[in-house]
Amino acid sequence: MKHLLPLCLLLAAVITAKANGDPVAVHSALTLSPTPVAVHVPEVQLVDEAVSFVPRDRYMEVTVRYLLHNRSNRNFDKLPYGFPIDYIGTGKARWEPLDDFTESQREVGWRDDYIRNVSFLLNDVQLLWQCSHDSIIVPATPYISGAFYDTISVEGRREFDSLFAIYGDSLYSYTDPISRRWYYTYLNIPAKSFVVLEVRYTVECTLDGRAIPLSNNFTNHIYSLSFQYDFTPAAYWGNGHANHFYVTLDTTGIILERGLQTFAKETFILENGFVGLPLQPSGKVWQYEARDLDLAATKPFRVIYSLTDAPHQPLERILNHRVDPSEYTITVSGTDKEYPIANLSDLNPASTTILRPNKADSLYITIRFKKPTMLDGLLLFNGYTKNQETYQDNSRIDSLLVFGDLFDVYNFDVNNDTTILNNFVLYDFSHWQPQWEDVVPTPAKCPEREIKSFNWQSLVDNALKLNLSYGPDYMTYYTEIRIHITATTKGLKYNDLCVSELLLIGK
Repeated sequence: MKHLLPLCLLLAAVITAKANGDPVAVHSALTLSPTPVAVHVPEVQLVDEAVSFVPRDRYMEVTVRYLLHNRSNRNFDKLPYGFPIDYIGTGKARWEPLDDFTESQREVGWRDDYIRNVSFLLNDVQLLWQCSHDSIIVPATPYISGAFYDTISVEGRREFDSLFAIYGDSLYSYTDPISRRWYYTYLNIPAKSFVVLEVRYTVECTLDGRAIPLSNNFTNHIYSLSFQYDFTPAAYWGNGHANHFYVTLDTTGIILERGLQTFAKETFILENGFVGLPLQPSGKVWQYEARDLDLAATKPFRVIYSLTDAPHQPLERILNHRVDPSEYTITVSGTDKEYPIANLSDLNPASTTILRPNKADSLYITIRFKKPTMLDGLLLFNGYTKNQETYQDNSRIDSLLVFGDLFDVYNFDVNNDTTILNNFVLYDFSHWQPQWEDVVPTPAKCPEREIKSFNWQSLVDNALKLNLSYGPDYMTYYTEIRIHITATTKGLKYNDLCVSELLLIGK
């Protein structure tokens, strides 16, 4: 086991880990092995290692810059080099319960957009790279659902043992395994020379959803994001030490979370939102510097943070999960022939629909699905989003109520072929809850945001986001959604109430 990468030791079960790279055996790189053999290169000393962590919304942008010195007379031509990226679970990305006690959810598995912008540069020259298949580095381990075996009473153990004799492994729950992908390239390090190796990538942090509705396609609120990085693999260079070592964490746009946190079975007190390195603040940037650092003895750097602003909605993910307008119909209280209903779903934010009140002076939009449809959320481009001038000149929604009818698959009567419709009301733009008879619905105030750019990504980020998913594992099929507009914000020139686009986001 001494020849295997140290990162193969047990990683935190609630944290996705990323790590330094290291030289690997030739056959590992040639075969794109998911389990490479690390190779010690004593001739090449790690003179300087500088690591930069910059949170970019849900992603962490990582830049690692190594100054390497080949002190020998040997030329290292096409030295195989591997860089691992770890994640929780196996297979395709999906949401699973975090534990047996709460409604918390956690994403496990792989998505192609989980890691982005991978690059290797040697003396500022771009290197080609390839990626391995997945491998499981920490297998799933069984545990007794609801309590660990060593905490059960003697009598309870006897009962469990008797049940196990009948039901076997089906009594156990299993932890999520840790999987890994390797990114391979080749380095040329001439004799008696210095080279600068730079590795860059952007990776999505682990999302801790707690007991709120969450989705990859539509996330209106994030409780916390977590990230882990392991420095030990770089110990395979030279004497295993970094002559100079420097780490920075940019906290612009994030809030470092403090308090008691548990990683695997270890409990830590996060005084400043992180553990592993004693970073010190310098404005928004926290930093740590050391000399002659023993990399093999360096603890993993773990950080937990939340965002100061609403999370960025990846445009391609939003549009790829858009429910096609052919699957529903839209009716409104009243409209203008020059600005018809069709403009609500034409994928053109520069066109708009003008809503007119009906005879009862009500303003509404009703969406009826041709068949029960699972939804994550609804994005509404409030106002006339053609440009800044038209947006300010025309009226827009100030507050609203949203009602919906759900097809309840859990209470579906197959024999009678009937549906159970659950009426609910939206109270704000993060949560919804059932409407009880003794509750008077309170209109949700629409946040007024300054739209700096009227391109698609900016408009999606600034849209009214209505979360319509009651947890990833709940089968919430909608048959109808009703948007009642209770107040408007008058435009500088016109009283025309404008809505430019309506995006229904499916699972």
